[in-house]
Amino acid sequence: MNPSHAPLMNLEQALEQILSSITPIEGSETASIMDACGRILAESIHSPLNVPPYQNSAMDGYAIRGTDLPSSGKTTLELIGTSWAGTPFAGEVGEKQCIRIMTGAKMPAGADTVIMQEDVQASEQHITLGEGHKAGQHVRHIGEDIREGEEVLRPGKVLKAAELGLLASLGIAEVQVRRSLKAAFFSTGDELCAVGEPLQEGQIYDSNRYTIFGMLKEQGVEIHDLGVIRDQREDVETAFKRAAELADIVFTSGGVSVGDADFVKQTLEKLGTVNLWKIANPASH
Repeated sequence: MNPSHAPLMNLEQALEQILSSITPIEGSETASIMDACGRILAESIHSPLNVPPYQNSAMDGYAIRGTDLPSSGKTTLELIGTSWAGTPFAGEVGEKQCIRIMTGAKMPAGADTVIMQEDVQASEQHITLGEGHKAGQHVRHIGEDIREGEEVLRPGKVLKAAELGLLASLGIAEVQVRRSLKAAFFSTGDELCAVGEPLQEGQIYDSNRYTIFGMLKEQGVEIHDLGVIRDQREDVETAFKRAAELADIVFTSGGVSVGDADFVKQTLEKLGTVNLWKIANPASH
């Protein structure tokens, strides 16, 4: 059968053929976590520490010994100090003692339970609390969120805001990411006018190139904009050769019809192989 009369592929068939012919890019590079936003992780990330790294309070309140909780009625404890987030209490909480503790602050030696500040009657030197509490309550334990050595991110993960925060929480400043895909694109057509310039007779604005740019920008690829190429066979061929040197993938707009000035398909056949050209109109099925 003459290829020009062969049945056209539908969209799904065309996509399948395109995807089956793609060769993934290789190579990785080191990037700071700030520069890694939107990039693809090239390594497995294991936590170098426990999160949290120490027992800390989940509430603003008072750290006490669980054995001092009253089984009935009320009890009064001596207030001996304060543990702030970043400035722990240096001493030890003894029997019938407590310290003021802030959310995130390190639990002091001897204490294993936190009573919310709303649940006590406090003075400068004492607090009084009633029954109904459980030993160990409102305490975050070592490694409760992430254990040291645990795999937290796998290769192939796109690094977004949440992943950057996770890496920062582990003290990781740099990661290995896959090399960015390099994409070159250009429009062809003598009728195209640059945005911002007045249209001349027979011209239209070059809008497709901006659409392609936006689609590529959203994917976080390295972009090479080669501008508008005039409908000259040599110019089109030169543009393709330059694009091939700069990029892994090339996008073009225009020049693929069957007119005398449509040189894109001819150039591709000269420089390489045309595996797919034209697909069936979905409306015709």
